[in-house]
Amino acid sequence: MKLFNKVLSGLAALPLLCCLSTAQAQELPNLQGKKLVVYVAFHENEGKALLEAFKKKTGADFSFLRLSAGEIVARVQAEKDAPKADAILGGAAENHEFLKNAGLLEKYSSKTGEKDIPAYYRDNDGYWAGFYVGPLAIGINKQYWDKSFASKGLKMPENLEDLLNPAFKGEIVMPDPATSGTGYTLIASVAQEKGEQQALEYMKQLRGQVAQFPGSGFKPAQMVGSGEYLICINFIHDQLLLVERGMPIVSFVPKGAGWEIGAVSVIKGAPNGDVAKAFAEFMVGKEAGDIHSKMTQRLSTRADVDVPKGAVALDKMQINKNFSFAKASEQRKGLLDKWKAIP
Repeated sequence: MKLFNKVLSGLAALPLLCCLSTAQAQELPNLQGKKLVVYVAFHENEGKALLEAFKKKTGADFSFLRLSAGEIVARVQAEKDAPKADAILGGAAENHEFLKNAGLLEKYSSKTGEKDIPAYYRDNDGYWAGFYVGPLAIGINKQYWDKSFASKGLKMPENLEDLLNPAFKGEIVMPDPATSGTGYTLIASVAQEKGEQQALEYMKQLRGQVAQFPGSGFKPAQMVGSGEYLICINFIHDQLLLVERGMPIVSFVPKGAGWEIGAVSVIKGAPNGDVAKAFAEFMVGKEAGDIHSKMTQRLSTRADVDVPKGAVALDKMQINKNFSFAKASEQRKGLLDKWKAIP
């Protein structure tokens, strides 16, 4: 807990630290003629921008496949005897932790990561490193609210319990926890705050309120931003990204909200393991941090990367500061099985 509070204090001081940073240019090997295959758990344009920057620095060619975090986990498991990809880019740390515990990741302790990324955002054993963080949030279409709900004397839902109001039945969208890491983070965080039994009871009630369960974490924010639905639950940076594009979304980070560490890792037995390790090194550097935060509104795990415009540092949010990614990984199969069994 003391370490976490130090990390939060560091995030709060990001703008100052950015100005004082003396980070040196990252040294990466010449990989001309080599190739990298990556499974990407966030938007294609973001993955492509980061891989293009890596290619510019190293000469390595690349290809990538965009999948949800849950789909990546399933694919890496299915390909364990003959891996088709080299690295995993993005997705909450519990997904990487799950694959680590299944023996499907290659240990790689980044020199840059050990020097510049707080220990709380890295795997203690060196199998994954976090390069961004972000909390779950409730997003509401302000125009839709003003037109159809404001006159009813209702209060905008700011906490998870507010979402059980019958007035919101059929107006909520959230990612499918079975395929989306964002969706699973919601279940895992509720389980850690309420206890498993109460969490499952809550999720059963919430499930009855939800109109759709898209397969990706970003889709709910798109559906709410366009006015198709009133309320979404997903990571706040996805909501802020759409606000930046002019969509009328108001966001609330619920008290006790779960949050993610977005990580990078190397797949065990990767066909291009040396290139994958260089890519993991690149992803925890300042150049990649700057590119990613500017494109996505996500908070970097590096203190020398600016807090994106419109974003708020974690220490200003009432998140669950004791959220355990290791526990979320351990509970993953059991919680998902029980979620799927909810009628």
